Amino acid sequence: MAERMMFIDTSKCMACKACQVACKQWHSLPAEVTEFTGSYQNPPGFSDNTLTYVKFKEHEDAGKLQWLFFKNQCKHCIRPKCQQRNPKGVLRTSGIVLYTEFCTWQNVRLMTTAEITEYNALDEEGKKAYKIELFVASCPFRVPRWSDGANRFVKCDFCYDRFNGVNPITYRDGLPTTACELTCPPGAIKTGTVAEITALANARYAKVKLTYPKACLYNGGFGKTSVLFLLTAYPSSYGAEPLAQAL
Repeated sequence: MAERMMFIDTSKCMACKACQVACKQWHSLPAEVTEFTGSYQNPPGFSDNTLTYVKFKEHEDAGKLQWLFFKNQCKHCIRPKCQQRNPKGVLRTSGIVLYTEFCTWQNVRLMTTAEITEYNALDEEGKKAYKIELFVASCPFRVPRWSDGANRFVKCDFCYDRFNGVNPITYRDGLPTTACELTCPPGAIKTGTVAEITALANARYAKVKLTYPKACLYNGGFGKTSVLFLLTAYPSSYGAEPLAQAL
């Protein structure tokens, strides 16, 4: 399979959260009991049962209130830092970063003398918590979550098993795609080859820029990723990760 990318066009997103539901359905993940936090963002973040969610951000620009929506998920880094922490359990293939059954807390690497010293001073539960935090913190977006049920770390897997020709229900316009793209009503999510997504993103950016002068293409700000966003405002306006940079 050729290197794949995902394009998320926030100018089309209407925050319906269909992507959240489709992700849970495809991965057989249960709903979660949550509490109102003062925001329409729900659930509030990642968990072992929530691999993607829509971020809601109220932003004021020139005295006008804007609703900004952002589908948050694993960005599938070209050089994933989580792989450095767990080379035995993290696999990158065809633009997709996958966590295998070996992506466990026991296989998280201790990389400095200080880490080894701290780790050895802990009891068994402390050692587990310490390595889990090391692995989560290795991701600049803090995406991974530990799942006791699966006994490994979990995150968005780009629906890699929908691209093998076995699942006929996964097609949109005759092409295999992710659960979130297939279900997205306004077509804000697109997947394809690097060339296809790059061309689509550049064309949409040129068009959207006419209406939204602050629009930018955003890849996470921490290096190249396989998920590219078209934002209608600066990344910081979306509450995106620190050090975020527009392309």
